[in-house]
Amino acid sequence: MNQFATSTSAASARAALWSWNGATGVLTIRAEPGGPLASIDGAWSLEALLAQFDGLARMRIATPLRNGRPGDPIDIRVTLLDGRPAHFFGAFHDRDLARGLIVPAEAGTRLVHGESNVEPVFQPIRRLDTLAVAGFEALARFRAPDGQLVGPDTLIGLGGDTDWTAIAPVMLAKSAATLADLRAQGHDVFMQVNLSAAEIARPLLVEEVAAIIRDAKLPHGALRVELTEQAALRDFEAALGALAAFRAAGAGIVLDDFGAGHSSFAWLAEIPADGVKLDPKLSRMVRHPRACRIITALTALIRGLGMTVTAEGIEDPAVAGELHAIGCDFIQGYAYDMPLRLPDIAVAFDPLPR
Repeated sequence: MNQFATSTSAASARAALWSWNGATGVLTIRAEPGGPLASIDGAWSLEALLAQFDGLARMRIATPLRNGRPGDPIDIRVTLLDGRPAHFFGAFHDRDLARGLIVPAEAGTRLVHGESNVEPVFQPIRRLDTLAVAGFEALARFRAPDGQLVGPDTLIGLGGDTDWTAIAPVMLAKSAATLADLRAQGHDVFMQVNLSAAEIARPLLVEEVAAIIRDAKLPHGALRVELTEQAALRDFEAALGALAAFRAAGAGIVLDDFGAGHSSFAWLAEIPADGVKLDPKLSRMVRHPRACRIITALTALIRGLGMTVTAEGIEDPAVAGELHAIGCDFIQGYAYDMPLRLPDIAVAFDPLPR
């Protein structure tokens, strides 16, 4: 069978990947053999596929697929002919091209948050033109046995105990709650949360994100998922479908560490991302003429595709001017901000010292 079906993380999720090519009128589904969606595995004409769903679901699927435009989300509750309900998530990433996940209804329940002791801290992300706070990145910290907040590597070294499977939903829920509070105070900001490729491949988490965004009453794209592209390259097609589903659930998408490791321009072409974060090593090289020309061209390309550019890991304020001059939108780093605990987050909005 295909790579998706044999992938441990994807198979355990019991979801199906789908992709739609409007030019050919073919919708391809990759489902787990023996799973709840195995009956619709394969390449289908739209008419043949619609015959696998009940009558009411057919129009809900056909209309957005036939009329979708780049960036349009797809979020449809459907019922198969055998009476099995499912959730059809996805988004258009180009003209006539869309992809996403089909999640069986038994997987679509709220995740049980385990005994994770994760506590987010928040590093501001600033606009380069004004240095005003535009958003935050939520970073995972853990309460060590001595009561101190430490990173995951330190916690493991200390022998700390935590439920690692609960980290993603707890981080997302706590970050969304903080974001909702900040926006209620009048701060028009976004919040970005790192997720691994394995976490993104779990459709349960897609359902959880949709519920978190709905419960917090956040606008589309205010809560954003950061994906390190090197990790997701291990299963490119599965990551594309999952990210399209996250977008349909209301989350923004940001590509992290671009320009490092196995960076691929296919990510820029295929992923419906809202922004790109340049790898810190690349950002800090902007004062080198040769590197500056590369960063300038890359920034223009990314912005030309309708995405924002964040320079990450900046520790020297003098570099900010160079990055602004070549068109970067945002800056993040110790040059202006250390990560802040929740009680101290209001400090980020104070005027910067001159």
